Amino acid sequence: MLDDFRVPERVPKSIGSQRLILRQYRTSDADAFAELLKISFKDHLEPWSPPQMKQEAESGGRAAAREHILTALDKWDDGSDYRLFITLRETGEIVGQIGLTQIVRGVSQSCFIGYWVGLPFIKRGYATEAVVLAMEFAFDVLNLHRISLWIAIENEYSLKIPEKLGLRFEGTAERALFLGEHWQDTQIFAMTLEEWKIRREDLRRLFAP
Repeated sequence: MLDDFRVPERVPKSIGSQRLILRQYRTSDADAFAELLKISFKDHLEPWSPPQMKQEAESGGRAAAREHILTALDKWDDGSDYRLFITLRETGEIVGQIGLTQIVRGVSQSCFIGYWVGLPFIKRGYATEAVVLAMEFAFDVLNLHRISLWIAIENEYSLKIPEKLGLRFEGTAERALFLGEHWQDTQIFAMTLEEWKIRREDLRRLFAP
């Protein structure tokens, strides 16, 4: 039983489907990441962005992107956060970012999943596909027991994803996330390992073949 709670000795740096590969950040990604964030922030991501993302977008530079990447790599190494770029398998182009964050081991064995897709790549199903891959990474690779998605109630685009995937709705937390420079009410969705085992094959087949 205790083996179920241990951090894996070796964590793969990527996971993929026919269309996408989620992979660990690289320092060489700094320019492409900075450009995607710059063109996506003002007209797409700003209302749902935490303060750190706003700073990174407004700086618009390679240095801020590189610092973001280095911080993420440090957290990967200590097992507290796993952030991956969403990339196209065919070209390797970065289309967004997804993170398994605030990992708690022991009695909880849980994490949050957060994501965004760049403005040029929305409405193609990439975010939905990436969430399924991230859940597989959480449950089958990291040996976690529960994942949660916290989404601002006005973020209609992002809310479609847990609804489409049939994640369990657990309620609304009032003023729970500071996004877009103000506190926002947040809807909470979750899945446990037991639910994942039942639904894994269907979710993969339907949304991330």
